[in-house]
Amino acid sequence: MTFFAFILKFAIFIFVAFLIIILWTVYSFYKQLTRTRRQFNPYDYQQQETNSTENTIIDNRPMEERRKQVIPDSEGEYVDFTEADDSES
Repeated sequence: MTFFAFILKFAIFIFVAFLIIILWTVYSFYKQLTRTRRQFNPYDYQQQETNSTENTIIDNRPMEERRKQVIPDSEGEYVDFTEADDSES
């Protein structure tokens, strides 16, 4: 009976160890997938780090507001072209 109990305890130990290894593998895969997704997500500004000393502007508005035209078509920097005569030089 003691040999049978030893075999049963050993089998349970192997099962638990195998379960822990599988859970650890799944967790590692999940962490790697999450890290990669954050790296390629352009709208996840919390994870971005600025490496330069330049000013950085972060637009936290929703996509609908970002796509709106800021300057109407009636306004702008249109300048009438006039040709200057440089015959004095």
